[in-house]
Amino acid sequence: MKHLMLALSLISSTAMATGTLTQIEQGEVELLLAESASKLLYLERDCNRPIDNEKFEELAKIKAFSEGYESIEGISWSRIEVQSQHGYEKLKAQASQGQLCEQFNSEIKGNYRFLK
Repeated sequence: MKHLMLALSLISSTAMATGTLTQIEQGEVELLLAESASKLLYLERDCNRPIDNEKFEELAKIKAFSEGYESIEGISWSRIEVQSQHGYEKLKAQASQGQLCEQFNSEIKGNYRFLK
């Protein structure tokens, strides 16, 4: 048991030292970012609030860091794109008339206060 704990801590510290994510962490970060991207798609398409794609990547790093991840290195942007599209479709089905605009705007302002 002691060897297992030592091995796990070594793997964990190695991943932390290199700034890369484990496969499990990659999946977690991708889901986290896809959820955020779904909301941003909703804001862009249904609330007339354009989102700059380049800024999204910078915000993704901040979001991941705020959730305890040190990096977004190794994530699949194509998986995030597909997952976020599915998430957007669910949001659109729930609130097809832009009912979530105010809520999502508030979330962005609350989480990223430095944004204007």
